[in-house]
Amino acid sequence: MLNTKIFIIRVDASESIGLGHLARCILIANFIKNKNYDVVFFTTQSLSQSIIELEGFKCHRIGGLAPDFMELYNSFSVIADINSDTIFNNKLEYSNYLKNLGRNAELLITLEDLINYPYCSDIVIIPYCGADKLKLKNGCKTKYLIGSTYFPLRDEFKDDSFIVSKSATKILVTMGGSDPEKITLKVLNSINKLDKLFDITVILGRASNILDKDINNIMNNYMGLHRVLRDVKNITKQMLECDIAITNSGLTKYELSALGIPSVIISNNKQQALYSDIFSSYGSSIHLGSVDSVNSKYIRDTCINLMKNYKVRSNMSRVGKVLVAGDGLTKIWDAINKLSK
Repeated sequence: MLNTKIFIIRVDASESIGLGHLARCILIANFIKNKNYDVVFFTTQSLSQSIIELEGFKCHRIGGLAPDFMELYNSFSVIADINSDTIFNNKLEYSNYLKNLGRNAELLITLEDLINYPYCSDIVIIPYCGADKLKLKNGCKTKYLIGSTYFPLRDEFKDDSFIVSKSATKILVTMGGSDPEKITLKVLNSINKLDKLFDITVILGRASNILDKDINNIMNNYMGLHRVLRDVKNITKQMLECDIAITNSGLTKYELSALGIPSVIISNNKQQALYSDIFSSYGSSIHLGSVDSVNSKYIRDTCINLMKNYKVRSNMSRVGKVLVAGDGLTKIWDAINKLSK
């Protein structure tokens, strides 16, 4: 049984960072809370603090330096989900921060991107497709939880009811909690010129700065149906009602895959495009490239071809439903519990 009195989660969220990592940490926090352990958050961002507190968790707002948790708690484990180029300038700065963050902790648990030689925490979680190909440091006593089998998934995304329609008419456009590159607008500029009219649903996340007038200016002459939804609480319902989804390189692509929704991915940047290439190689999505290199015709042609091709969509849906396991949270908790005994 764990000796730790409290779990400390260090995570940030903003328009540039996105909300996916915070949503994942809140999911983990609720799972731990249901195991009768206390959870407290530390963040540098006002947006993440407000979201965390709305979820009912205590949250400390901190500066840029790693806090000394011993000033507040005697026994604790730390979960850190902060590996982002928008937070740290280089890998050395990140490693030094983690070293300070984990001092005096019973366990340091880090969630990492698809990077070679991740920091040697007690537990490293890389819950993504292709993680098994990464290079790891020799001599580490780290417990590695690698691959999409460890992807933390909310219960609502374990729904197996999606049926591929032979006649596809509905397109969902969703870029997760934020859309700093405004990929949504680029997508709409493309698909509003489709020869065939489709029903288009646009979902804007809580941290999106896209205005209704931005979308109206683009879709004003679109003859098909379209609607805009903001900060949707039950996004699964909207996902299950579409035939295909267009998303970015965030964590939403894993949720779409779990539901069996065929998706088209446009990556936020070139680095994320490398990750999306790996993800799409498994067959549940089509990756078009980074947003700065994808043109409107490519988006348009890909969408129309996918909507027309029932066989391809069926195969993408079938692959997606088995790509992401539904018990990632339980597997993560079992590893934490076992290492603490």
